[in-house]
Amino acid sequence: MINAGEEVVSDVELTSLRQTIDELDEQLVILLARRFQVTEQVGRLKARQRWQAVDPEREARQRHRYLTLAGQHGLDQSLTLRIFRSIIDEVVRNHRAFIGE
Repeated sequence: MINAGEEVVSDVELTSLRQTIDELDEQLVILLARRFQVTEQVGRLKARQRWQAVDPEREARQRHRYLTLAGQHGLDQSLTLRIFRSIIDEVVRNHRAFIGE
């Protein structure tokens, strides 16, 4: 049985943990926005240079890097790949729009 004091502590702890999650989510969004700003610059450069929107060799290197980072930080590698695949797909769509593919 949980007494009232323990329940209050649990509620405070839960609120604190959720606040931390909210702060981390905000940081993720800020970093993602920043990443897309940089990839927009890459897309414009590719368009000016008439380079392809997709660089399979870079994607393969990045995939390996993501797997390594996920392993180092105890993050599910499959989840990591799905997240980055989604991000990369959006980047490629944007690059293709710049290039006119």
